Amino acid sequence: MRVYNPMTVLRQTSRKFLQAFFAEQQCLDFLDFENDKLYEIQDAFRIMPEKSLAKVEAVMRNVFTIAGDESVLLRILDEAQQREIKMVEDFGKLKNRYDRAFYIYLFHRDLWEQTCSFLQVDNLPSRHWCRCPNLPRKSPMTDPATCEKLGRQISAFFWQKQVRGKKYLIEYQRRNNGLHYYFVYLSDYSNSYEAWSEQSTELERRNETRAINMVFAYDEQFGTLDTYNLGGGKIAVILQKMFCDAVLGHDLVDKKVLKSAFDIERLKYRGNMPVAMPQIGITRVWISCLEFNYHGVSKRRSHRISLDEVEHDDEIYSVMEHDLDRVNVPLSLVSVSFVRIMLEIELNGVKRRMAIELRKNNCTLKSNADDLRKIGERFIQETGIDVQPNLF
Repeated sequence: MRVYNPMTVLRQTSRKFLQAFFAEQQCLDFLDFENDKLYEIQDAFRIMPEKSLAKVEAVMRNVFTIAGDESVLLRILDEAQQREIKMVEDFGKLKNRYDRAFYIYLFHRDLWEQTCSFLQVDNLPSRHWCRCPNLPRKSPMTDPATCEKLGRQISAFFWQKQVRGKKYLIEYQRRNNGLHYYFVYLSDYSNSYEAWSEQSTELERRNETRAINMVFAYDEQFGTLDTYNLGGGKIAVILQKMFCDAVLGHDLVDKKVLKSAFDIERLKYRGNMPVAMPQIGITRVWISCLEFNYHGVSKRRSHRISLDEVEHDDEIYSVMEHDLDRVNVPLSLVSVSFVRIMLEIELNGVKRRMAIELRKNNCTLKSNADDLRKIGERFIQETGIDVQPNLF
């Protein structure tokens, strides 16, 4: 994940959007954004009052995240289309993704707020997500009593095993694509932290009890449950059983957590390159990002290839073969850790684009609108990428 840098946001965003944003925030009104030098804008930003700076950066961080990931912006645009929100005709011709992110913030605030509410969960580390398939395809219980029951079970487990989690809070949210999210907050061990005071220039030491964050994402259409936690696979199995008992009224038989729900390893071979499926509306397919590990001289190395636009659908393979030096690094020594597949889809006479990001046990399809998600699920199943049905 990229490290946030406000100077990048100021440098990449066009002046008219910077002016509109800071005017909306009621600060830096003494600047002439059209004529001032970039360093003058950056210097003015650095000396902003702390409270104003914190408020501004809360938005700029999200702009930075959205602009840095094409798949996030694609999901926002698809959400806008689903809700029949009209963008300006020249939206696609804006300078770059920074301008597009600011445009959505400034002129479609409801869409922006909804996007940001799930932005954090979409960017949680994929290695801590575990999937449980083949669950009953039924509507989950979402009432406060059910959330309370789930919270009590999780709290009791962590209090007994680890003497933490005595306080708890469960929040339920339904995404527009039909997925059900349950956010879990438990009290962690008390600790002391150093922080700068907002009232002075002093460094303070505070005693705090922070929260352990967990997430359940249940898809009733496909009968899958994605669980996020930092405790590993064994804890994930216990959490999944609690969820099924409290929310679905289902007794989950002990299963091993999927270690490789998605076979992305096969995608390192050009012969396994996914192709279009016109029968389900997919008119074009290509891989825009590939991350892999390989054994170099005396140590393990990693490499990431990312292409914004491609002339040929197999262009990623040509770049990979060039970067790997195939004579010295055969594909048998390469292990794929991440892949982003781009789909061009024609649905109901409308052309749309969707990104599917995959790791061995994580897939971003749950973040897409329902009609696109159905196409995406069928695509990864028919291409042999989704191997979950064969694991049980």
